[in-house]
Amino acid sequence: MSFPTDQLQHQRLKQGINFQIETPVPLEWNRYTLRLPGRSDGDQPLRIIHLTDLHAGPEWLEGYDAILAAVRESKPDLILFTGDFVDKRAHFPDAAVTARRFFNQLSAGLGVWAVLGNHDPVELGDMLGDWGVQHLRQRHVVIDAGARKIELIGLPGNSREDLSYEFLESLSPQSPRHADHVRIVLAHFPDLIDAAAELKPDIFLAGHTHGGQICLPGRIPILRHAMLARKLCSGVHRHRDAWLVVNRGIGFTGVSLRLFCPSEVIELLI
Repeated sequence: MSFPTDQLQHQRLKQGINFQIETPVPLEWNRYTLRLPGRSDGDQPLRIIHLTDLHAGPEWLEGYDAILAAVRESKPDLILFTGDFVDKRAHFPDAAVTARRFFNQLSAGLGVWAVLGNHDPVELGDMLGDWGVQHLRQRHVVIDAGARKIELIGLPGNSREDLSYEFLESLSPQSPRHADHVRIVLAHFPDLIDAAAELKPDIFLAGHTHGGQICLPGRIPILRHAMLARKLCSGVHRHRDAWLVVNRGIGFTGVSLRLFCPSEVIELLI
């Protein structure tokens, strides 16, 4: 299936920097306008904020306040988070306090929805409701967005091996989908797009890679952290007949350093 280039438009609303240490700001804000089913030229687009990889630790970072203010100012219809709320499981109780403080300050008209990442303990999923976040682990929900319906499907993120093929098969009666529905799959690992191709998503959201976190000039990742081509480790790409959206994320892991790979918020207009 081929798509004309005018179905994807990109604007960089905030410019990131090439060297970040111990702070996620200033981060980069990238807006992508995608042409998807069910929206006519006169319709107002749906505004989705995609966040990922907070990697919260025991301490509140000053940069979080700026990120939260920018997200609130954007007035999102929907906020989607693709895992790694916390960084080290050994610091989980204190890190969970930080993550809760962050997510309690987020809201959107159609809700805040999330899947876990490989750094998140399983029990964190049971806490999300108190944070104002709806957990999508192996769930399929349909959201009424006025003229259109938005389908959200959440894949497990603690391990790639957690993906249940019984779950994928259970959705098969719902494909082919309604022509005017937009189907969005949330996963922590971007390379699960291959296993989930039968779900026929319009958009596949993921994180995990941090865009490499430490890159060569030109934002070339040294480590991919995914079984995908190097160029697919961040950004928006056409892959498996879907828009693959891989967000570099907010936080750090391993070392509190980003090089040629700034923290990121992705805004989707669909």
